[in-house]
Amino acid sequence: MNFNKHYNVYEKYSLAQKQVAKNLLAYMKEANILDTEINSIFEIGCGTGIFTKEYRNLFPNSELILNDIFDVREFIKDINYNIFIQENIEELDIPKSDLVVSSSVFQWIKDIDSLIRNIAEHTDNLCFSSYVFGNLIEIKNHFSISLDYLKIEEFEEILKKYFPSVKSYNETIKLNFESPMVLLKHLKYTGVTGFQKSSISKIKSFKDNILTYEVAYFICKK
Repeated sequence: MNFNKHYNVYEKYSLAQKQVAKNLLAYMKEANILDTEINSIFEIGCGTGIFTKEYRNLFPNSELILNDIFDVREFIKDINYNIFIQENIEELDIPKSDLVVSSSVFQWIKDIDSLIRNIAEHTDNLCFSSYVFGNLIEIKNHFSISLDYLKIEEFEEILKKYFPSVKSYNETIKLNFESPMVLLKHLKYTGVTGFQKSSISKIKSFKDNILTYEVAYFICKK
């Protein structure tokens, strides 16, 4: 994970992440989350505020607490929020809130069961997106590197232990790039950097122009 070095250009290259943020909000609307009384919101891994900007106007009067492992306050200064907490979410005592949200973050979590349990102790509503098994398959096949992505069913099994109502959605997003090098540049500036440890010949022999994102969305309620 190398986001902090490239946050100044992150939004320019975060093509899939922007689409995922819009789609997550659409699923929240479909699940009537917007009709629920939401006086406080806690967002995990707000980054440069891509998802924050999507939902904030729909909850203009709600207290908003933002979290990220890096100090991103410079990038979210134009967003109307109340508190920013810089902390690894797996080490944080999550604040109580009416709604917890997160977009394109949970694939980085090492102990997802512990995090979901912690969240469930502090809210009745959790809405998030995560990349799942099969994500960035082109990179895995060529460079033999990948996060340990969970399958949708594995997410559901964990979530249902703590939330009686769990709705899930999934989609495949394919991005087409001008060249393999442009594709790798996209990954470099959106935080996927393991391939850069490969040899120059391995990088130059990468031939894919298309990159596959496998995304799951979850709307969880008590």
